[in-house]
Amino acid sequence: MKGGAKLAAGATKPITESQQYSTESRTGGDGAGIRLLRELAHDLILPAASIKLLATAACTESDPDAAVRDRLRLIANEAATIADICGQVLDRPRRPRPVQLDALTAEAMARAQLRYRGVIEGDISPVTVLVHPAVVVRILNNLLSNACHAAGPHGTVQVRVAPDSARARLSVEDSGAGLVEAKSGRMALGLEIIGGLVLSHGGTVQMEVSDLGGLRVNVSFSCPPRAEPGAEPPAGVTRGRAGRPGSGRGSGREDRSVPG
Repeated sequence: MKGGAKLAAGATKPITESQQYSTESRTGGDGAGIRLLRELAHDLILPAASIKLLATAACTESDPDAAVRDRLRLIANEAATIADICGQVLDRPRRPRPVQLDALTAEAMARAQLRYRGVIEGDISPVTVLVHPAVVVRILNNLLSNACHAAGPHGTVQVRVAPDSARARLSVEDSGAGLVEAKSGRMALGLEIIGGLVLSHGGTVQMEVSDLGGLRVNVSFSCPPRAEPGAEPPAGVTRGRAGRPGSGRGSGREDRSVPG
């Protein structure tokens, strides 16, 4: 394996509760740190909403070409994602509603591809999970950011989403240097955040050698109970589809795109 990674081919490395990157460890474990985190989340919501409104106004008032319009959509939806993450911090604990992991993944891939010069490939099947959409977006963003960084500008990132019995499985792999590169710096922090979010929402995380030569991170969540044939979908499920970059379609939340 590249980079002298010590994880043997075919072996997996689960992220356990002892490795969970909890809120307490991020904030020093005291109430003041948690309060500061909530205050920051509260104060970021208004600027994020302003950015979204300004991007929407720029799109509707200036009649930009298609490329600029897509970028304005991306700005608006990234700002809305920041607001969603802040809201998730402020509103916890809150009962999650079913969301489409496949649609959220397709959106995250489209956003990542705008920033990444390499190749991002996807094999995505429809599957629903009971996890707050802001949490899913944070997991996806960290997985893709790590993978793109590891693979480099001429590398490859592969993403798979599929149902597996009563679970939803997400894997992100890269052609980078493997586990050695992920042991320090921002990539290590990203993996700790992923592990903490997944474990705190009843999921599992494993790391293994990728067929591409780098690292593969496997995430799984329980799926909500399946409805009987012909029955209405559970309340709150949005049967969206993956739209163009930044469109907000298929995310399990409202369409936040600016007018086309």
